[in-house]
Amino acid sequence: MESFNIVKRGYDPKEVDDYIETLEQVIKSYKEKDNAIKNAIISAQMAADNILKNSQVEISLRKNQAFAQLREIYESIEIQRSRVQAFQDDYNNLIRQYLSPPDDASIALIFSRIDELENILREISTEMEAEAQ
Repeated sequence: MESFNIVKRGYDPKEVDDYIETLEQVIKSYKEKDNAIKNAIISAQMAADNILKNSQVEISLRKNQAFAQLREIYESIEIQRSRVQAFQDDYNNLIRQYLSPPDDASIALIFSRIDELENILREISTEMEAEAQ
């Protein structure tokens, strides 16, 4: 606490005025620091909002890309399935013409593996759709 010299009729007015001026400068400094802190908080909130918005856009973009890749994989599976079926048909025709019937167990194994791959991809797709919602 500040102490003032006592003069005729109370404290020295110049000392009191100087002290009040000093207090006003300290208060002004605190107000400036408070405003700077408030501005920094607002800037940080805006930056966080932008980061969140950008990350949501990026996530959406990545999910769309992943769905597009899944569609391509499904299409590829169907193409491969058709090729295996065509191969089996051609093979059966050749065998009928020249040899004994094909080993159905081997062909069944190929289709089983294709089905397994398709089921795995379907599960991944379902999980991604659930996350997207």
